[in-house]
Amino acid sequence: MSEPFVFKVNLGGMIDILANHLYSSPDVFIRELLQNGTDAISGRRLIEPDFGEGRISIRVEAGKAIAFTDNGTGLTEPEIHKFLAVIGQSSKRDLTTGRILDDYIGRFGIGMLSCFMVTDEISLRTRSVKDPAHAYEFHGKPDGTYSIVEVPAEEVAVGTAIRILAKKGAEQYFDEETVAKLVRFYGLPLPFPVMMQSETWEWRINEMFRTGASAEASMMQLGKEIFETDFLGLIPLESKSRLFSGVAYILPHAVSLHTKGKHRIYLKNMLLTEEGDAILPKWSGFLRVFLNTAKLRPTASRESFYEDELLAQARDELSECISSYLIGLSATNPKLLEDMIRIHLMAIKSMASEDETFFRTFIPFISFETNTGTLTGKELLTRREPICFTTDINQYHRTQSLVLWQGQTLVNACYVYDADLLRMMQDYDPDMILYPLEMTAFDEMLEEPPADAVREARELVQIADDVMQKYDAHAQLRSFSPEQQPVFYMLDENTETLREIRRAKEHSHEMFSSMLDAFAEEIDAKGAALYLNWRNPLIRRLAKMEDTEKVRVCIEILYVQELLTGRFPMQGSELAMLNKNLIQLIEWGTS
Repeated sequence: MSEPFVFKVNLGGMIDILANHLYSSPDVFIRELLQNGTDAISGRRLIEPDFGEGRISIRVEAGKAIAFTDNGTGLTEPEIHKFLAVIGQSSKRDLTTGRILDDYIGRFGIGMLSCFMVTDEISLRTRSVKDPAHAYEFHGKPDGTYSIVEVPAEEVAVGTAIRILAKKGAEQYFDEETVAKLVRFYGLPLPFPVMMQSETWEWRINEMFRTGASAEASMMQLGKEIFETDFLGLIPLESKSRLFSGVAYILPHAVSLHTKGKHRIYLKNMLLTEEGDAILPKWSGFLRVFLNTAKLRPTASRESFYEDELLAQARDELSECISSYLIGLSATNPKLLEDMIRIHLMAIKSMASEDETFFRTFIPFISFETNTGTLTGKELLTRREPICFTTDINQYHRTQSLVLWQGQTLVNACYVYDADLLRMMQDYDPDMILYPLEMTAFDEMLEEPPADAVREARELVQIADDVMQKYDAHAQLRSFSPEQQPVFYMLDENTETLREIRRAKEHSHEMFSSMLDAFAEEIDAKGAALYLNWRNPLIRRLAKMEDTEKVRVCIEILYVQELLTGRFPMQGSELAMLNKNLIQLIEWGTS
């Protein structure tokens, strides 16, 4: 059998991996130092059940050095060799089973190396609660060398004191204000005091709440401080299975559903991530979340969660917490609910379209654009007359007045989720008469005029039909409301496609013109019509005119006017024709 060899680790390469690949920023060394102190305090509580309050103290020499001191379990000499000098070995494991203990945050035994991103030497003094008669001093360098010497035990308190000197280029991290800010960022919820010390005074960095304020006022003040926003309201987050606790803040302004907001998500009171994608509902973009969890598993960089069944459960429970609270607002705080829906309508629609319970609660407050004005879901549900909808914005603008005069409500369902919500409303209330608007429905709205009207307008219709031939349409006489509308232009999909091709041809290079002509030849566009409204006084007046040229000019102007009113894309030839005819009218008026 060949002789076994041992892998060797290039410590400089490991530090490069930490700095450039594993951690997002060098300032995570503050998190790692906080985490080591926190785990040491947890370890001492396991050994000494009567142990009093844990404590971490920090002292900063501006631009020069930082010292972190904890009153945790401390390290024995064998533990220093085992846990500080072996990469990947974690002191948080049970020494008999190898299992990582739930009381600890750290898992991978590489956190201390992060200090080498900002220093060229780590100095450590420690005295273990397991062996209080001895104390040790450790010095480690990024080349992999380290030394340990025993020091008088009476000079060292039980616990660990770590001191690092700033290396060139990292001085900005060795500033008292910067360190305090990072401590609050990474360890704000820590249950024991983290103190900033100077020669003459000290103050607690991680104080979350001010005394004298109510719980809700304190949480709102905390949210304002953390996220620098005056929030609309807050949602308590409490897991039934004790997977998490915290608060979600409702933003006071609208945001895109795809906005990736900055959150504060902590694992065992230490910041894990500002990203919420792994745990928050996809529709929660209108919230900013402050959350703490103790049971979920972190990834190696401790900047996200490991995807497993427990994370999926936490995700479901978070969604339920938020949904249940918002549903209850209709009874407890309807004003907040109305404000929130008004500001975050898209997010609310998204939730309502995916969850039936959410839908039943919120649909009365959700508003829809209709041809009779803005109506809420509650107002639509109480209407007993037929309600039609369209998902074509152009069709909505072209037909809304025509449908209105037929005594029907037309809903503009072009916005995201609106069509789905309308269909859910019909399922919710079977008595609701709802149908999509079809162009064939206009046959009933465009009535046949009396026989004498057809005879009187025969020449007018013929002139109009001749005019419309060059626009791939024909003219017909009808009677419809409103009578103020002289003409109504309707076209099928083929004709609309043909119009788009011809419009594109006006702006295309010569080499594409033949290709567009070939496409146009394949289209059978015979479904467009300009309907002349016999109820309109102008149309009746034109039917009596004997000057064919003046009638033709008026028909062409009415056609272009209808295109503009209906928001049809205009061809250059149509705009040119409008200008030419308007000039002709002026000349007639001045001659």
